Amino acid sequence: MVAFVQLRSVRPVYWFGLAILLLLPFSVFLRALGNAWAENPEFSFGILIPFIVIYLLWHRRQQLQNEVGAGRAAGLALAFTGCALQILSSMSGGFLIAGVALVMAILGTILYLWGANCTKIAAAPVALLLLMIPLPGYVTGELSWKLQGVASTVSSIVLRVLGTPVLQEGNLLKIPNYALEVKQACSGSRSLFALIALALVLGLSVTRKWWVRVLLVAVAPLLAVGANILRIVGTGLIARRWGALAAYESLHLIWGIVVFVIAVLGLLGTQRFLRWATNEYA
Repeated sequence: MVAFVQLRSVRPVYWFGLAILLLLPFSVFLRALGNAWAENPEFSFGILIPFIVIYLLWHRRQQLQNEVGAGRAAGLALAFTGCALQILSSMSGGFLIAGVALVMAILGTILYLWGANCTKIAAAPVALLLLMIPLPGYVTGELSWKLQGVASTVSSIVLRVLGTPVLQEGNLLKIPNYALEVKQACSGSRSLFALIALALVLGLSVTRKWWVRVLLVAVAPLLAVGANILRIVGTGLIARRWGALAAYESLHLIWGIVVFVIAVLGLLGTQRFLRWATNEYA
């Protein structure tokens, strides 16, 4: 059994050195991950996830300090297993396997240095690192295609209810003076992943009851799809009244930001309501 290190006695320079040693085997993966964030708008939010994880661990620092115990040799085995898994993932080029390997290496290090109780406290925040991993292209492509179909169908129904004649042909909505195409960028998949990540962060940071966390995550996709339908319907109404104005790229960008903010506010409002309804004040 190795002697454990007291959290309070560790200087920042040692923390930095430990982080470098831990992340060194994952340097190629992290560089590729950064390129994926830059090239894939659907997962560009991934760059924020490590900082959120650091905040969540800092938020639990008192619990971690109180639960420091004897390190476990099994942690060293877990960390080495994570590094070995990373080597295998580098041969296959899989992001997800490398992400799992990184989580295993970090949790193994915590278990080796500070024991099982600290590992239990840190496990959920560290596992959030998996949210920064882009899903395979075939998964996001299939999901985007299905979301496009749902958004097109529901938006056409809403437009008809609002008095705008619509002829739907797949993902093409034809109104009297404009043809509105629901493209992949309008599928809502970008806001979907970001809102699910936000729901998980809110659940871990300000909510204690597990079923409230599950409900928050379940509400996030509904808000993402609803916000996207609002975006399409709004664009259709603008096209119905002003025609070519709806084709302006700047309008799509601004309107997309507005509806995403509405979805975020909806998620925050849901979380506040659930806290109030359950009389939970974390």
